[in-house]
Amino acid sequence: MSHVRRDSSLFFGYPVAMNRKSIVIPLALALISAVAAGVFWSQDNTLGALLGVIVAAWLSAIGAGLYQRWLGVWVAAASALMVSLYLGVQHKGVAGKSICSVSQTFDCDKVNASEYAELAGIPIAFLGTSFYAGVIMLAVLSLRSPGAYKHAGHLVTAGAWISVLYSIFLANASMGIGAWCLFCISLYGLNGIILWLGLGLVKSSDDSVFKGAFAGGRSTNAFVGAASLMLIGTMAWNNAGANEIPEGDSIADLSGLFSAVEGGLTLDGTEPSFGSASAKYTVVEFADFECPYCGQLFPEIHHLPEGDPDIQLMFKHYPLSGLCNEGLGTDRHQNSCGAARAADCANRQSKFWELSRLMFKNQKHLDPEGIEIMAKQVGLDAEALKVCIDDPLTDAKVRSDVAHGNKAGVHSTPSLFLRGLYGDTWVLVSSGPKGVAKLVAAHKAGKDFPARPPKAKPHQH
Repeated sequence: MSHVRRDSSLFFGYPVAMNRKSIVIPLALALISAVAAGVFWSQDNTLGALLGVIVAAWLSAIGAGLYQRWLGVWVAAASALMVSLYLGVQHKGVAGKSICSVSQTFDCDKVNASEYAELAGIPIAFLGTSFYAGVIMLAVLSLRSPGAYKHAGHLVTAGAWISVLYSIFLANASMGIGAWCLFCISLYGLNGIILWLGLGLVKSSDDSVFKGAFAGGRSTNAFVGAASLMLIGTMAWNNAGANEIPEGDSIADLSGLFSAVEGGLTLDGTEPSFGSASAKYTVVEFADFECPYCGQLFPEIHHLPEGDPDIQLMFKHYPLSGLCNEGLGTDRHQNSCGAARAADCANRQSKFWELSRLMFKNQKHLDPEGIEIMAKQVGLDAEALKVCIDDPLTDAKVRSDVAHGNKAGVHSTPSLFLRGLYGDTWVLVSSGPKGVAKLVAAHKAGKDFPARPPKAKPHQH
């Protein structure tokens, strides 16, 4: 009978059991993946680089887990925590285009802007960070004092089961969206690794996974304490002006707020507008009436012309639904195309902004009956509206806006484009309505801007 030698060692002062032979292959493959990621990155192949990093992270966690289960849990949870924090910041829309939005198929921004990115108003990325913070705490304590936290493995395993099941739900949602988030996929794998390691931690326990998870005691206190502190901290940031724009007015500060447009932006003259037609600056918003973040920012975007008469606002439709936006799933945002047609018809009765305001406030009621109720509230001719909504020309108008958005490089909603900083040249503002206001104010004050709009990181197709 062969035996695997196990020696006592320390990891930053924490005792671990070594199993040298079992970790060679996964760690060697992790190193190869990391090197491959560097090669891909040097060749501007972002997709290949990200896949290499993700595989390296998975293999590193597996290798650490074969070395010592709690160490593997720590590596997997620490990796997942960093990814979740990044996705949470991106969901807030304050850091520009995501590094993992590399094509129409792999577009983290599109997934992160969907209704699936929040649960009960809380970004799921920040819910994830709280779980991973709790897991990290239990891993550290269990490495430091083996056996002192009897039910730590049960808590980790129970949480991992929930995370894996929710990962399956999100993966199914991505199929409906028609886009995949590479960093989300990395979390799916890390959740699976944590579950695998957790099951190994509790396999010799007399308690079932969920019985042990609800046993209470010092393990529960440590987990809940760490998870709560992380959630409180991230939500405090999320709710307290996280999308405030930096104060600096240097070229570097300003250039971080916008980028060049990928293609041309076309206006056909039928766009609803708000503000003076002679305004020096024009803002065009591409939005989806079922997009939660669009609803959240609509009042602030709408107030731009009110705060500065030199700004005119225009609106173009970009429903996130394959019913009128080819390439997207037809089973999500099923009412967004109908809402877009209704808004276009309201524009013909000079009530676009009134109906849009109500639809953004009542995004769960955008079925035909709900729209009819809202239409009556703003004084629209209901019969004329119904006829207009069913008119093929109205559908063609919505699809035309979508085509204009695709040409301009819309990858998520809302997307804001600004004209006036460089004459008639459009730029994509990646910093929301506050960024628009800051850019316009800086331009009017004669601040120095880059000689030409900064280039956005290219998308790979």
